[in-house]
Amino acid sequence: MVIFDCDGVLVDSEVLLTDVHVTQLRKLGLDITHAELTDRFLGVTDRAMHAALEADLGAPFPHDYDREVKAELRRRSGRELRAVPGAAAALRRVHGPCCVASSSAQAELEFKLDATGLTPYFSGNVFSADVVAAGKPAPDIFLYAACAMRVAPAECLVIEDSVNGVKAAVAAGMDVIGFTGASHLTPAYGDRLLAAGAHAAVGGFGSLTRLVPERFVQLD
Repeated sequence: MVIFDCDGVLVDSEVLLTDVHVTQLRKLGLDITHAELTDRFLGVTDRAMHAALEADLGAPFPHDYDREVKAELRRRSGRELRAVPGAAAALRRVHGPCCVASSSAQAELEFKLDATGLTPYFSGNVFSADVVAAGKPAPDIFLYAACAMRVAPAECLVIEDSVNGVKAAVAAGMDVIGFTGASHLTPAYGDRLLAAGAHAAVGGFGSLTRLVPERFVQLD
């Protein structure tokens, strides 16, 4: 089975999401850069990020923080959200079962896949860290996805763009390829993914399908 992370692998959403958070946090008086937010929280759950940022702020977030972020993200997504280049073509070629396992909340995850036209490729097999006790870098979400799909962890290949995601896949006993094909990362970030345990790092879906052709049916 191929397990895809969503944000930064299938959907080019990380830059947009980071910009929305930075804008909202600055309104609260927390001056944080886009690069710092990405470096600290790429691949972690919203609840873990919120806990850390509330500690930085020294106070709880306003009760409507999540609502404001989600509303602004949805407003901008209609204009700006896109699938990562090559994602749909690669999904059409997947050989065998595939699914999504993401740190995003379930509702937001489904919204992003719907907005980019990628939902039909997964036949409902879309799993959020909402359903497990610990988010990445814990292996819980990947093990949950494997169990739900009735595939042994050792038979899974994970495609991940974050260090936390790579660590989670390694802890789950799964093979993992680092992915730097979305707009929030440079190819140099691949070195960090390799150091975290990825067996390879690729800069796009073309490279991915060539690297593991047995996982993808080549239609050309």
